[in-house]
Amino acid sequence: MIDAKGIENIIPHRGDMRLIDEIREYNDNSAVGIKYVRDDEFWCAGHFPGNPIMPGVLQVEALAQTACFIAFARLSEEERKGMLGYFTTMEKIKFSHMVRPGDKLELHVELVMTKMKLFKFHGIAMVGGKKVAESTFTAVIQKSDA
Repeated sequence: MIDAKGIENIIPHRGDMRLIDEIREYNDNSAVGIKYVRDDEFWCAGHFPGNPIMPGVLQVEALAQTACFIAFARLSEEERKGMLGYFTTMEKIKFSHMVRPGDKLELHVELVMTKMKLFKFHGIAMVGGKKVAESTFTAVIQKSDA
């Protein structure tokens, strides 16, 4: 298992925008990330007051961060410096159940294809063994403009 500190050694996401808490399984082509959905998340107060539901875009972002871990873990520490991952496409996004505070979101991501710095992934998010979201997406890894 890789904890938050270990994740931050690989991917650039920080603070409220780091949406994975652990990596439970990992190899060169797949990973299972974990997001513990808490009631103090930044989106809870407004999405929706008194009935918080994790926004679907954040579920897809959590899948993408798990994918980022797969892609960046292939690089040396030196190669990762100044690199960021950017979405290029998102396809076949489906949401089938709501995700709420108290849920443990399991993020199952598989690398489908890679060509130079372009990566295509398929991800399934699950809570309690039920699929809650699914997406196929591509991302490119490149040096930051900043």
